[in-house]
Amino acid sequence: MVKRASEELRRQGQLLSQILKKLRELRRLSARQVADAMGLPLRTYYNFESGSGALDIARIFRFGDATSTDPVSILEALMLGSVDHALRCAENQAASIKLAAFRRFEQKVGDSMINIQPQFFIEAFTRAYDSLEEHKDKTDRGAERWLAENMPKVPPDDP
Repeated sequence: MVKRASEELRRQGQLLSQILKKLRELRRLSARQVADAMGLPLRTYYNFESGSGALDIARIFRFGDATSTDPVSILEALMLGSVDHALRCAENQAASIKLAAFRRFEQKVGDSMINIQPQFFIEAFTRAYDSLEEHKDKTDRGAERWLAENMPKVPPDDP
């Protein structure tokens, strides 16, 4: 049991390291730049970026501020086992927005949230994500149509 737990912590540390490095590279920042922005000595930053030590949520949020990325997506990426999740949310802050919206909902309904059955959460979240997917598809099709209609055409070769 202990061996399995330590193996899981090692795996989580490796995943965190991959996520942090990819996000830093996405922003084209050096380790020194991020360390300075986080107020950390470079060696401490390297230990953090290597995923060694205990998971430090406050440090992940400081990393998000230093790199202008979504810190909640880093935590979600660890839970999902997906580096790509953090990269996909880096620009749009989707994970932080989702968490903020849920916090707002929870504050409004308070303790009565315990009376909401799981199927209603499933239905609400599925409907919201289906709507986002539909919006993305419309945007993609609109951009393709605009490009087809407005991009200069390559003149045909002279015979």
